[in-house]
Amino acid sequence: MGASAIPTVLTPLSGEQAEAMSQRQIKKHHVAIVLLHWFNATSWLLELATGAGLIVSPYYRFAPVWYLQTMEGIFGSRANMLRFHEAVGLTWITVFLVYAIFGFRNYLRIEVLQHEIGLDADDLRWLKVRTLLLLGQTKEPLPPQGVYNAGQKLFALLVYTMIPLIMLTGLTMTFHWFGAAMVAWAMILHFFAVGTIVSGLMIHVYMGAVFPEEKPAFYSMITGTVDELYAYRHHFKWWRAVKVQEQMWREELRAQEESDALSTEEKPDSNPGTDRAPR
Repeated sequence: MGASAIPTVLTPLSGEQAEAMSQRQIKKHHVAIVLLHWFNATSWLLELATGAGLIVSPYYRFAPVWYLQTMEGIFGSRANMLRFHEAVGLTWITVFLVYAIFGFRNYLRIEVLQHEIGLDADDLRWLKVRTLLLLGQTKEPLPPQGVYNAGQKLFALLVYTMIPLIMLTGLTMTFHWFGAAMVAWAMILHFFAVGTIVSGLMIHVYMGAVFPEEKPAFYSMITGTVDELYAYRHHFKWWRAVKVQEQMWREELRAQEESDALSTEEKPDSNPGTDRAPR
C-alpha cells in the first residue's frame, strides 16, 4: 500500500479495523519529554504546596489555619519553608533553561513552536465547533487535529507566556533585585502568573486524568505511546502524517533491498574455479 492509499479524511471504521488499531501503539512522546513533564509536575506540586503556606499577612491568608500549622510542622518554621520554596524554584529554572538551550533545535523550534502552540485554520475551527458542541448548538464533527488539539495548544501557549514572568519575578524576590518597590511588584506579578497557570492547570488535569475520552493522552505521559485508534479518532492529521512516514520508510527499505539484491546478482565471481591439467 502506497502513501496515496492512506485515507485523507476521517472515515468510519469497521469493528475489525477498530479492534486491530486499538492493539497497535504509536509513539507520541520521547523519553526526554516524559521526564521533563513529570519533573515539571513534581516541581509545581512542591511549589504550590509551600507557596500556599507562605501567603500569610496580618490581614490575609490564602490557606486555612490547619494547613499552615501542618506545613510549619513539616518544615519547622516558615523561614525553612521559604528556603525550600526558593531552592525548588531555582532547581526548576536551571533544569528548564538547560533543557531549552541544549534542546532548542529539536524541542523548542519543532516540538513547541510548531506542534504545541502553532495554531492553524483547523485549530481555530475546532475551538468554535467545540464551544458550540458544549452549548448543544451544533452536531458538526470536530475538524481533524495534529499531535495536540487546539485546547491543549491554548493551555501550552498560556504556560509558555507565563513561565518567563514566573522565573523573572521569582528571581527578583529571591535575590531582592532592583530594590524593595520592585520586589513588591514582583510579588504581585508572581501571584498573578501562577494563578493564571493554575486556573488552566485544573482543566488540564481534569481533561487528562478524569475525562474518559482523553485517558490515553494521560497514559502517554507514562508510556510515551497511544493506541492507533485513539490517534486516528482524536488526532487524525498527526495519525496520517505518521502513517505516511512509515510507508515512505518501508518503500525506501524495499528499494534498498532490491538494489542490494541486484548488485549481488550482477557482481562477477571473485573466486572463479580454475581448470586443472590431468596428471
